[in-house]
Amino acid sequence: MTIHEENRARWTSVMAPNTGDVLGELLDEAAAFYGISPAEARVRAEGATEAFTEEWRRKQVDPANPRQVIDFYNTSQTEVFDLIRWHAEDDIHHRTFSCVDLAVANGARTLLDYGSGIGSDAIVAAAAGLSVTLADISDPLLAFAKWRCERRGYSVTALDLKHAAPEAGRYDAAICFDVLEHVPDPVTTVRSIERSLKPFGLLFLHAPFGEDPLRPMHITHADVLTPRMRTLGFQLEQHEFPAYLWAPRVYRHTPMRSLDRLAYYVADVWLPKDASERLGALYRKVLPSLAGGRGAGAR
Repeated sequence: MTIHEENRARWTSVMAPNTGDVLGELLDEAAAFYGISPAEARVRAEGATEAFTEEWRRKQVDPANPRQVIDFYNTSQTEVFDLIRWHAEDDIHHRTFSCVDLAVANGARTLLDYGSGIGSDAIVAAAAGLSVTLADISDPLLAFAKWRCERRGYSVTALDLKHAAPEAGRYDAAICFDVLEHVPDPVTTVRSIERSLKPFGLLFLHAPFGEDPLRPMHITHADVLTPRMRTLGFQLEQHEFPAYLWAPRVYRHTPMRSLDRLAYYVADVWLPKDASERLGALYRKVLPSLAGGRGAGAR
């Protein structure tokens, strides 16, 4: 059995333990949660992707207006069914196994699921023994995700991001999958996640920036984030993921001095690459002497 087949079987086992039919069991859950028939849930799911896009266009959401964006997600009743189809049909979600396994291997006990959607990633994490906090701006998604987790016997915390930020320094790890392309200011969002992580905690991040005509709710097209990650307090790590996956990036939350963050900002954001490399070499050479030989902490 290939790793792809193993992960597909594992996903099916976690998401559809009763019948082995992932879409069917997700629809049954939606039917039970909303008090509708399974047949109606299936009809709503069949047209959900198109309906969700049409809902965005019909409401004429201004991507530059955070309040309008939040109101859209907070009131949509079609997004749940759109996500049900995606979680049943796309093997990209197998990435969660690799991330959760890595977090557990690093000693993680607490995990922040930032942009928790319908709660599938949280279920994987809770099944692995992690204490999970669901975090989202959408009332429908947050309620459904929490209900799904508790239905399986997992006690989770639900955090409404419209009213509160994640608690500072609480989490050993965080996942943020396919969220940041939906928000007007990804940098501010990552700052909030950074504050919530313990020193040397892990962040698993995937954000498909870029214009998508089929997904007008992907409102941030330029990757403004990757060049900023070091100055935001994260160091990129290399970890192997199955080749068939669109692998997330793995970052280590690395405490550093304000001067180091400023140096990274100048090097990563302001300067061309060749000038940045020369400045970095000079910074590493000079700063230890300025710090009395204790070292700069920057790499």
